Amino acid sequence: MKLSVTIAILFIWVFTGCITSTPPKDLSQWDTIVSHDSIKFRLETIKVDSGWGYAIFVDGKKLIIQKQIPVIEGIHAFKTQENAYNCAQRVIIKLISGEMPPSITRQDLIEMNIIKQ
Repeated sequence: MKLSVTIAILFIWVFTGCITSTPPKDLSQWDTIVSHDSIKFRLETIKVDSGWGYAIFVDGKKLIIQKQIPVIEGIHAFKTQENAYNCAQRVIIKLISGEMPPSITRQDLIEMNIIKQ
């Protein structure tokens, strides 16, 4: 099961062409646009009081604003911009694959090294 999920994610990364596993070094490039089937997804990291969050836009319309880490108890922002970026990428992958809602799971957070097991 875990292997098939990993393969599916790699497949989507290869065929979307724009999603990378490592955020860009130049912080002005943290705004990423991904096109899939004539739909444009845009993600941007956002600075919040206690860390980082992200916003996802679909065809120019704001779809998601996430100012805290989903799933975990309490209100905790992402500690790094990279963590927020990676989580937003995971959500876009779920949107592209048709997963609705594109919820982040505890396992997703563990796999992205955002939380410990």
